[in-house]
Amino acid sequence: MQIIHSSQIAATVPNWAQQLADLTRIAWTGADGVCYFPYEPLTHAKEWRDHVARDWANGTMHSWVAIHEGRICSHAALVNKGTHWELGRLVAHKAPRGATHEVCKVRLAFCRARGIHARMECTQAHTRAQAHAARVGLRFAGIGFLDQINGINWDIVFFDTMDAPPFDPRPGVLADPLGGLLECRARDRKRLREISHILSTNVGGALPPTRFHVLPELLAPVQQIILLNTIGPRH
Repeated sequence: MQIIHSSQIAATVPNWAQQLADLTRIAWTGADGVCYFPYEPLTHAKEWRDHVARDWANGTMHSWVAIHEGRICSHAALVNKGTHWELGRLVAHKAPRGATHEVCKVRLAFCRARGIHARMECTQAHTRAQAHAARVGLRFAGIGFLDQINGINWDIVFFDTMDAPPFDPRPGVLADPLGGLLECRARDRKRLREISHILSTNVGGALPPTRFHVLPELLAPVQQIILLNTIGPRH
């Protein structure tokens, strides 16, 4: 197995754009055959060739891929979002045991060597990304919500690279990734109450997600975030 940085991908991996598009699509396709990836353009080779390759060239995005038997089996990225760096786009399919974890370790080492602090947004669909974050020593930074997409709620479990204690649940705040407070809005309380009934410590992975999957060690803090932000009048 090899781990290759984006500066080498196009030159060394045949059909790399199509492989990455296929990997993304397959990883986010449910048993019903529907792809539920929230960022649909990345399931097309053109997006990788035209836009992602440009971001690689100008340094606003870095990717790492694991190559096994000539095939891209895992991908992880570091993306400049303008206001912060994000550890994202973690996808894998039929990767050898430990391959995706090694990709995550290489990505984090790149950040450490350059003094880059970044946050990671793991969806509630499964705990695999959360497990990779925890194993490389990222800090739990709370929870949040994306917009509802095609009728599906996409929720977030935040991690970041800060050398600080894990997020301390408190009223009025959902998370503090990279030290920035994410306040609980009135409209968030309804979703928090819904999540209180679907919390699970199972690995998960079914698409579309029907439960909010968290690592066992995060169950208590997530429950506390919910409790502290839903007590009082209903909205």
